[in-house]
Amino acid sequence: MGYFQKFLYVFSGHQRQLIGLVSIFLLTSLLEAFGIGLIGPFLNLAGDPEKVVSESDAFSWIYGTFGFESLGRLVLWFGIFIIVIFLIKGVVYFLSKRFSYKVLFDQRAAVQERLFNTYLLAPYDFHLTRNTADYINKITNETHRFCFMVSLPMVESVSHIIVVATLLVLMAKTNILLLAVSLASLLPAFVVFSFLVQRLKRWGRLSTIAREETIKAVNHGLGGIKETRVFGCEGYFRNELEEHVNEEARVEILFQSAQFVPRTMIETLLVTAIVGFVCVSQLLIGQDFEAAIASMGVFAVASLRLIPAASNLAECIGKLRNSSHTLDMMYLDLKEIENNQTIKKGNSDLSLGAVKLFDDSRPLNFSKSLEIADIFYQYPSSPNPSLTGVSMEIKRGESIGLIGQSGAGKTTLVDVILSLLIPQNGDILIDGKSIYHDLQGWRNLVGYIPQSIFLTDDTVEKNIAFGVPKADIDQGRLWYAIKAAQLEELVQDLPNGIDTEVGERGVRLSGGQRQRIGIARALYHQREILILDEATSALDNETERLISESIRSLAGSKTLIIIAHRLSTIEHCDRVYVLEKGKVARSGSYADVVLAPQA
Repeated sequence: MGYFQKFLYVFSGHQRQLIGLVSIFLLTSLLEAFGIGLIGPFLNLAGDPEKVVSESDAFSWIYGTFGFESLGRLVLWFGIFIIVIFLIKGVVYFLSKRFSYKVLFDQRAAVQERLFNTYLLAPYDFHLTRNTADYINKITNETHRFCFMVSLPMVESVSHIIVVATLLVLMAKTNILLLAVSLASLLPAFVVFSFLVQRLKRWGRLSTIAREETIKAVNHGLGGIKETRVFGCEGYFRNELEEHVNEEARVEILFQSAQFVPRTMIETLLVTAIVGFVCVSQLLIGQDFEAAIASMGVFAVASLRLIPAASNLAECIGKLRNSSHTLDMMYLDLKEIENNQTIKKGNSDLSLGAVKLFDDSRPLNFSKSLEIADIFYQYPSSPNPSLTGVSMEIKRGESIGLIGQSGAGKTTLVDVILSLLIPQNGDILIDGKSIYHDLQGWRNLVGYIPQSIFLTDDTVEKNIAFGVPKADIDQGRLWYAIKAAQLEELVQDLPNGIDTEVGERGVRLSGGQRQRIGIARALYHQREILILDEATSALDNETERLISESIRSLAGSKTLIIIAHRLSTIEHCDRVYVLEKGKVARSGSYADVVLAPQA
C-alpha cells in the first residue's frame, strides 16, 4: 500500500477537516501567486503609464470604466489593490495556520485514543510479543511525529506545489530563457537532495528505536528501583540511557542538518543564476536594461517567494521520508489488530471487536455447569501445542484444583478459560451454550486473582473497586470485600484509611497486603466464577490460612478454579486435575490424586 493510502487509513474519520485544511492552504497560495503576478504589470504601469494603458486592453478598460482622473491615480489605486490582496493573504494565512494546529492537535488526540483503544482490544497473544515501552513510545511520541512530521508536511506540500507551479508558469511567461537557466542551475541541489532522501528513512527508524529504548531503560531502572539500588545497577542503567539518548541526538542532528542543505543550495544557486543571467545579458548580449526591468522585477519578487516555497517543499518531502517508519508502524499495528478482530471459531466467525470497552452488559446465565470441551491451543511462535484435548466439567458452586509441574499448561488453560486466548479447537460451554457467542457476558461472569497483583498508583479504595469511577463505588460491597479479604485491620492502621495512596504498583504495601487487595478486588466485583492463580503463594502461613478460610467460605456460593503449588491450598477442592504436557493426566478427589500412591 502506498504512503498516501496508509496516511488516509491512520487519519481516518477526519477527512473533512483534512479537505478543509488543504482548501485553506490552496486559497492562501492562489492569493499569494495572484498578488505576485500583479507586481510585473504594476512596475510596467509605474514606469510608463501612457504606453502601458495605450498598449494593454486590460489597463485601458480599467482606466475607462472606473473614470480615473489621471494616470497617476490609476497607478495609486492599482498599488493599493495589490496591498489589499497581500493583506487579505496575510489574514488568511494566519487563520489557516491557526486552523491547521487545531486540526493537528485534535487529530493527535484522536489517534492517541484510537491506538490506546486498539491496544486494549487487541488479542492477548498480540501483547505477548510487545512491551510497555513500545506502547508508551507510540501513543506519546510517535503520534506527535505523525501529526507534525506526516500530516502537516502532507498538507503543506500541496500548498507549496501549487505556489511553485504557479510561480514557474508566471516566470515562464515573463522570460522563458531566464527560467530555463534558473532550473538548470538547480540540478546540483536535486542530486544532493536525492542522495539525502535515501538516508532520511533510516535516520527516522533509528530515532524511533532510540526513543523506545530510552523509555525501556527508564522503566527498567526506576521501575525496579529497589533491586537497582540493592544490586548496585545504577551505572548499568545510566549507561543504557546515555547510549540511547545520544543515539537519538546523533540521528536527529543528522536529520535537522540535512533539512537545511536543500534550502541553502536552492537559495544560493537560484540567486546566482538570476544575477549571473542579468550580468551576462548586459555585458555580452547588450540587452536594454530599461526594457528588461519589468521582467527582472517579476523574477526578483517571484524568486523571493519561490526560494522559500521550493525549500519548504524539499523540507516537507524530507520530513515525510524521515517519518515513513512512524507511519508504517502505526499503520501495521492498526491493520494487524483489525485483521485479527475476526477469527474462525469452529464453523463460525468470532468477532473480537464485539467485546466493547467499558461494556456493562449482563453476565451470562450460569445455573448448572461449566464445560471445557477438548481444548487445543498452540502459541503462534511455538512448534508444539501447549494444550491438547483438555476436557473437564465443573458444576456450579464446585471448587477444583489444577496442579502440575512448570510448563504443564496450567497458565495457558487459565488464559483460555479467561478468553484471553482463543483455542484453535474445542469449546467452552456455560449451561450448554458456547461462551464465544457472548464474550463480554462471559467476562462479566469471571474474576481473576493472579500471583502478582497489579495495583495502580491510586488509593486503596480505587484499587479494590478497580475500573469503577469513584462516584459509582458501592460502599457496602467495598467493605464486604475488605472484611472478607482480611483487610479491615490494615485499612484501620493506614493514615488515610481507604483513601491512602498505595504508590506505583503498590510499592508502599507489603506483598501480602497487595495480594489481599487483589482478592478484595475480585470479591468486590462479585463474579460467579473465581480463578485463583497461585493467589496465596506470596502470603505468610498465618495470612494464607486466614485467606484460605475466606476462600473456603465462598465454596458453594462461588465456583472456584484454583492453581496451586502449595497442595494445602487445594485440600478443600471437590476435584483435583493434574496436567502433564498439556493434557489431563489424572483427576479425582484430593485423597485420590494427591495422597494416594502413584503407580
